[in-house]
Amino acid sequence: MVGGLTFLFLAIFAALLVALLWRSERGGFAAIAIAGIIGTAYGYTVHGAYAVVLPVLVALIGGVQAGRGLIAGRAARFEGHELPLRRGPFAKMNHATARHLIDQGLWIDADEGDVLTHEGEPVSHLHWLAEGEAEVIVEDTPTGICSAQSFIGEATIFSREPATGTVRLRGDARLWSIEADTLRAYVEVNPAVRQILDHGFTLSLAEKLDAMNRAD
Repeated sequence: MVGGLTFLFLAIFAALLVALLWRSERGGFAAIAIAGIIGTAYGYTVHGAYAVVLPVLVALIGGVQAGRGLIAGRAARFEGHELPLRRGPFAKMNHATARHLIDQGLWIDADEGDVLTHEGEPVSHLHWLAEGEAEVIVEDTPTGICSAQSFIGEATIFSREPATGTVRLRGDARLWSIEADTLRAYVEVNPAVRQILDHGFTLSLAEKLDAMNRAD
């Protein structure tokens, strides 16, 4: 009996540790629910029925929250123009998170000649170029092209440093844009999203550098 109780006791803390470390909010709540279920078994075995109230509540809360996340994920829907963003840089996010993040920004129809970033100034927005092309200009010299389905402003959006170049549209374009302050506040409370975006930004910058080298 003692060995079994020790196992249950350790299992509770293991489940809570998993809940703390789990990157997915839904997975974390599921782990909390499991901890509550194990705690119910432990409390009943050691102290009787009156000791199960709190762990049962923990299990219920964790289960309800995990279920809500699952329902929200299944309910998330994406329009046709959003799918390349969802399946591209946001592919590693769950449905609900991707839907929520996209909703923080706006879809914009921009005109030829519109400037998206200004060299030497902090970027005001992160842009994702859904359709169209943009020219990168450094010290009044064209240095590269941003093609469709690439980020603009990702190099300094989190560091708050000045943009390294001016980016100007070469023609009419379709953009998803999110304000820099909004995005920074969002990832502050959603660190898993920050990790996914950082990975996507690294790939985007590498692709741009490769394109510039090929152009040379």
